[in-house]
Amino acid sequence: MKGQLKKNPRLAAALAIEQVVHRGQQLNRTLDTALSGHAAADKRLIAEIVNGVTRWYWLLDSYADSLMARPLRRKDRDVHCLLLTGLYQLEFNRVPSHACVNETVRAVKDLGKSWASSFLNAVMREFLSNRDEHCDQAQLDDSVRYSHPVWMIDMLKQQWPEHWSKILQANNSKPEMYLRVNTSECSVGEYLDILASHDIPAVIDSESPFGIRLQKRVYVEQLPGFAQALVSVQNSASQLVAPLMDIQPGHRVLDACSAPGGKLLHLLELYPHLESITAIDIDEDRCMEIADNLHRAGRSATVIAADATHPDKWWDGKLFDRILIDAPCSATGIISKHPDIKHHRRPEDIEHLVSVQSNLLEALLPLLNQYGKLIYTTCSVLREENQGQVSEVLKRHPEFVAQMLPESLGLHTGNGYQRLQGVDSGDGFFYAVLRHR
Repeated sequence: MKGQLKKNPRLAAALAIEQVVHRGQQLNRTLDTALSGHAAADKRLIAEIVNGVTRWYWLLDSYADSLMARPLRRKDRDVHCLLLTGLYQLEFNRVPSHACVNETVRAVKDLGKSWASSFLNAVMREFLSNRDEHCDQAQLDDSVRYSHPVWMIDMLKQQWPEHWSKILQANNSKPEMYLRVNTSECSVGEYLDILASHDIPAVIDSESPFGIRLQKRVYVEQLPGFAQALVSVQNSASQLVAPLMDIQPGHRVLDACSAPGGKLLHLLELYPHLESITAIDIDEDRCMEIADNLHRAGRSATVIAADATHPDKWWDGKLFDRILIDAPCSATGIISKHPDIKHHRRPEDIEHLVSVQSNLLEALLPLLNQYGKLIYTTCSVLREENQGQVSEVLKRHPEFVAQMLPESLGLHTGNGYQRLQGVDSGDGFFYAVLRHR
């Protein structure tokens, strides 16, 4: 049975979906396990189905509910997830209907639940016969229509009344792949030519002076020069952080919450004449990711596994010229890349994250010298994590002020700049720069 489970790609996808949606597992790690041992074509199919069903779960689950006389038992969640894989392919992949039904039924037999064969066959054929009716019904409920949890939709409606639907639609889009060129080694134009010579179609990203957008996603191992850090995978919104830091030769820099190290590498590429740069992350395993990225690039930095909110445990007592806090957040600006966020994030998480962000700001502001700047960023679109957070810290520290930044960064919120996915290109992102008055 184990060999059959591993061999059938649709079944592998269904079991991965069950782990993500019902057992709280991270999509990326679960998918890595699910892909192991499969051929390249099956890997693409599994990844497409797992990401797609996770992204459109509320819609597909609504279809399933309307098709079944009664819900499946808890112990048959694997059958339910297999049904969702079939519905996803019929609705979004436009797989030939007979092939989709037959392969889904065959997968349930490999699962060892042959009793479900006739059930899946009947339910999927009912969907094919009355597709328009089921689709029309789904449009009546925003949670189903946009495939998001109700609390998240309500929060976005309240905070972004003019943009909420665009944000939700962007969250459900397949993510584009952006590259950041190491311009200390070659120009964006030169790397674009290198991609063309490898038959990888791409265009210059107008949002970032370092950016390229691929017209089709590829595995990072296929990117020429990736192993030599000629290029890194990074969204254009994140690429705009390093230039904001305005680092000068001889500066001491702190990169708090640094893992996996993408912004750290960018800083080292742009500003080679630093006195020092310290990268901190609370997770020891993620500090290994920072070390791996530094090794790939042939760069060096002081990497410390520590809680940034307790400088007495790691700080040498010398003030910094620049501090970057890319804060832990709800990640509501990067849901297109990580659709499991919709399943795992809870309303009560926001209050906890706001507390963590506030503690980071309180702990690290005193480490800034009188001419220094603290750059605060998140990949969130929620006000309490962004402009609300900065407003509160400025009330507590009137000796600091928020610096005006280029309007091209996004919507000016009074003390920061907000990019919204679906309104601006790339990820949802927030930027603020604090300095002494």
